[in-house]
Amino acid sequence: MQSQTSTTKSTKTTSTSNITRRRTIRGPLTVQDENFEEKIRKSFEHQGVMHALGGTIEEISLGYVEVHLPFSKATQQQHGFFHGGIVAMLADTASGFTTYTVLPADEECLSAEFKVNFLYPANGSKLIGRGGIIKVGKTLVIAEATVSVIRGDQEIDCAYMIHTLARTKHVKSGSENKA
Repeated sequence: MQSQTSTTKSTKTTSTSNITRRRTIRGPLTVQDENFEEKIRKSFEHQGVMHALGGTIEEISLGYVEVHLPFSKATQQQHGFFHGGIVAMLADTASGFTTYTVLPADEECLSAEFKVNFLYPANGSKLIGRGGIIKVGKTLVIAEATVSVIRGDQEIDCAYMIHTLARTKHVKSGSENKA
């Protein structure tokens, strides 16, 4: 298998309409599965709640996944903002799928713990979750996510998540909960 490594502390510019954001890629990260993008897209197909709410994966690269979610009545809380649980779900999705970019083909991750800091009310037309990798360990992966909200022509950071995920052998996607 050919290995690719990202550069440490490099930056890349991302764009949302006329809004430009910079992201930091932590490194070095090594590709363990050359088909990680296909693996992520197939697994995302089984995310029932994200599909029901209109979520999409917009970008996938080594150590980075970007997920978008439009505002709707189904995503709002009583004050008309995105619900905090929806914001946390988007952060979990972005950082969780980011782990797939650095794991072997037969591995996935399951959330062990996360903490969300809400920075600003999520009041806008769309949420953008951006996941990144902090550290890949033998049993755990430490990831992060930022969630921003689009309001008019502004993109405002509204949440930050630190996410600990347990590495596991492949879990069958799409299987029904037998509990």
